[in-house]
Amino acid sequence: MYSCKSREEKKSEDLASKQYTPMVPKGMMDQINNADSAVVIYYKKPANPRFYRVLKVLDLQLLKPIIEDVNSAQVASNSNCQSLGKLYFYGKGDVVDVVYFSNADSCKSFSFIKNGEKYFTRMGERSQQLIDSINVYAK
Repeated sequence: MYSCKSREEKKSEDLASKQYTPMVPKGMMDQINNADSAVVIYYKKPANPRFYRVLKVLDLQLLKPIIEDVNSAQVASNSNCQSLGKLYFYGKGDVVDVVYFSNADSCKSFSFIKNGEKYFTRMGERSQQLIDSINVYAK
């Protein structure tokens, strides 16, 4: 078989005809987008998980601002920040991941552990308002 076009011409034509889809960088906790529910745990005393109150969230659209902030750019850690609670994200009955939060004035952040390292991301205004507002429903 003979073709009028060389292999390289044909190859570049095939690539050009396919629709280009740019790669979008994913957040470090992108797997929480696959969660179908979550549990928010509020510690009664900061950094003391012994006593807590719990809120189950079945509609993850409610937590969308939090998920976006957790997957945003990393920020420097502040060793003086105490965790005020944590979120367990669940998918198909299993824990997908755990995210800790601190919404004290000087420590507005989310943190998580990945591959043995602790990472921090910024807690935005919408996430802080959400964490504060659903706190009243925790039991």
